[in-house]
Amino acid sequence: MSSATARRRKPDAQQPPPSSSAETPSSSRKENSSPRDAAATAGPPALILISIFISFISTAIIVASLIRMGPQILEPVYGNILPHSGYSSATVTSLAIGAAIGLVYWRHIVSVATIGSVSASGSETDQLTTDTRTARASAIAFDVTAAITALAPQRAEYVFRWSGRLGPKWGPFVSHSALVYPVFILGGFTAAVCAARISYNPRSPTRQWTVFGACLAAASLATWVVLQLPIQHRTCHGLLLNAGYAALSSLMIKLLAGRQEDLDAADALDRARRHGQQQTQHSKQKNAYLGESRLRRLRFVPTAAFVLFAATTLLSDPLCASGLAARSSASTPGYAMLSRAESVTGWVSVSDDTTRRLRVLRSGHSIIGGHWNSTGESIFAIFYYADAVRLVRGCSSSPKARQTLSGDGTERALQIGLGIGVSARSLHEQNVRVDVVEIDPAVYRAAVDFFMLPTNLNAVHLADGRRFIDTAQTHTYDYVVHDVFTGGSVPAPLFSTSAIEQIRRILKPDGILAMNYVGIPNDSRSLAHITFTLRTAFPHIRCFAETLEDPDAMVNMMFFASPRPVRFDITPGLLRAIGSSSIRARALQDMEKNEVDIDAAVSRLDRVRPITDTWNPLPQWQAGPAIQHWHAMRNLFPENYWLNY
Repeated sequence: MSSATARRRKPDAQQPPPSSSAETPSSSRKENSSPRDAAATAGPPALILISIFISFISTAIIVASLIRMGPQILEPVYGNILPHSGYSSATVTSLAIGAAIGLVYWRHIVSVATIGSVSASGSETDQLTTDTRTARASAIAFDVTAAITALAPQRAEYVFRWSGRLGPKWGPFVSHSALVYPVFILGGFTAAVCAARISYNPRSPTRQWTVFGACLAAASLATWVVLQLPIQHRTCHGLLLNAGYAALSSLMIKLLAGRQEDLDAADALDRARRHGQQQTQHSKQKNAYLGESRLRRLRFVPTAAFVLFAATTLLSDPLCASGLAARSSASTPGYAMLSRAESVTGWVSVSDDTTRRLRVLRSGHSIIGGHWNSTGESIFAIFYYADAVRLVRGCSSSPKARQTLSGDGTERALQIGLGIGVSARSLHEQNVRVDVVEIDPAVYRAAVDFFMLPTNLNAVHLADGRRFIDTAQTHTYDYVVHDVFTGGSVPAPLFSTSAIEQIRRILKPDGILAMNYVGIPNDSRSLAHITFTLRTAFPHIRCFAETLEDPDAMVNMMFFASPRPVRFDITPGLLRAIGSSSIRARALQDMEKNEVDIDAAVSRLDRVRPITDTWNPLPQWQAGPAIQHWHAMRNLFPENYWLNY
């Protein structure tokens, strides 16, 4: 007999007699499968069940928060339209990829681990049960999530610099792929692994898949519920908060799983003693568990790493600074940043272009106003078109007032959307009582501190423009100036029939609306639908572009809407009174030369319908113009300027 055969047969002599413990191969298979199936049917122990619950809730909160924050992170570099392009489908795809990886990993867990209890044999593959392996997988996923999210602000500039070379079509996708999509993959992985453990039931595959689908549906519902909560964070603080939540979730799961591993180890050792295993085998198994216990002490290393990452980001990254950072101006030669703040509409900053000697107000990836430092006049002539509301024949101003642009203090105007306050200041200087509605307090502060907006306007409402006009008193205003473009798009709810009807209601019977729209003069679809929408409340509409040199370029266009024919009294005497060489005078003089034929735009379409609150295609239609706007902004200012926000 060979020595190998002797070693294999030696333990047989120490086994109990066949009469007491002998078993047939078939009974052995039943005994091996029954505990596994029974444990699976009973479900995971209480500690693991708690860790799975934590995993589901934490995944829902983190995924929902980053779904909301993803476009917010990209907005200063890509505007508020392009980051949403394909974002929803890519998010769902990322979650599905993570879930598929989780299912593959779950099959691996089932193949190498026992269900419910540690094997008494003490073999290496049985040191951890499926329950504890599931918990460990979730904890590791949360550790990686914490690291990715905590370092996102520091990686953002490098990501944006490289993704910007791909342009506005692929740049946002690449940026999302580097910053948030990995977290969604990890979220899908965690949800799938935990759902697979909850639903594991080899006796009934149908029931197993049904429970699995129900668990994922519950996780999706929890994510949707969190998305509905009115929660808004500053970008950096929101990222660090989510990273901290992931790190805390990981730590709690590790503590629960560690306790369960201790219970499993004690149970296995006790069963080993009861089965009378050899002392050598017992000691070997005990040493294995002691070694595993020492290894678990390293579970706090990722938490310590997160604290280090978060502290480094919070103290050194400009995104986490509430005001001017040390490198705010140094990183962009030729530009001196005077003010910066993250507010309601994103990052708002004021900078001086020392080469061209102008000052601009930036909101996200757009310039919402600016003036020449030498004269204080607007760098965008279109804003002076709004002065023409007082030059329409038959409006509230008298013929004499129309020739001098001066009023008697009885006229009232409402400006929706402030910018740097060109129109509001101009009307105020004409002795018109001006009310301003601006949603972003940072924009208003910048207009006052850096662009000479008077502080004694009739009223300033820091509120949502749509909500304001819905509740304002009827027949209050002689004029409404509507200018809400920012970030490459316009807020669609302020361009619906309901909004236009509310504006008509708060205007006096002969009141005038001046509405700025940023688009393409040859875009018949958008112009026709906006015109048709305005005509639901105003019978007379005219539109003037800032320039018509390139009708396929993105420009500002001012619509004038009135219950009376829109005819202007813009005379040479008026232009001399306000200064013939001024930008305002030249803008008013050339305005009617740049009229857009909106009737032709309407006639080119077979079917035109008014834009409503329930049917508002403007966000989808602005995708093409948003790409043009991105290129226009990059031509107007260099890349470093846009990366420094």
